[in-house]
Amino acid sequence: MSDEKRRFTRVPFKVEAEMSANNTLYRSEEIDNLSIGGCLLPIAADLDPGTECRVGILLSGSSSELNVRIEGEVVRQVPGAVAIKFTRISPDSLFHLQNIIRYNSPDPDAVEKEIHEHPGLI
Repeated sequence: MSDEKRRFTRVPFKVEAEMSANNTLYRSEEIDNLSIGGCLLPIAADLDPGTECRVGILLSGSSSELNVRIEGEVVRQVPGAVAIKFTRISPDSLFHLQNIIRYNSPDPDAVEKEIHEHPGLI
C-alpha cells in the first residue's frame, strides 16, 4: 500500500503485544506498524482476511500495568506478519492509543490533526 493511501500515521512500537483469533493466542515482542486505525504484528499465523481478533498492547510502568485492548479484523497477511484493522475500542484504550501514536511520531502535529478529524475508529 502506498503512503499516499494511508489515512493514519504509523509508528514502530517496541512493546509486547498479543493477538487472539480462532481460540489461539499469538505473542510478539514489538509492533512493526501501529496507527490509530490498525497495526502490523510480526507473528506467524495462518488467518484469512475478515477473521475477527482481539489485540492487546501490554504497557507496564513502575506503579502499575496498563493494557490497551482493541477488537479488530485481519485485513491481510504478509510473510511473517498479520495486518489488522481496528474495529472497536473502549474510550480509555483509545485515549492511550492516541497518546502512544502522538508521542512516538516524528510529526505530532499531523497526528493531532488525524485525531481531530477522526475521533473514533474508522
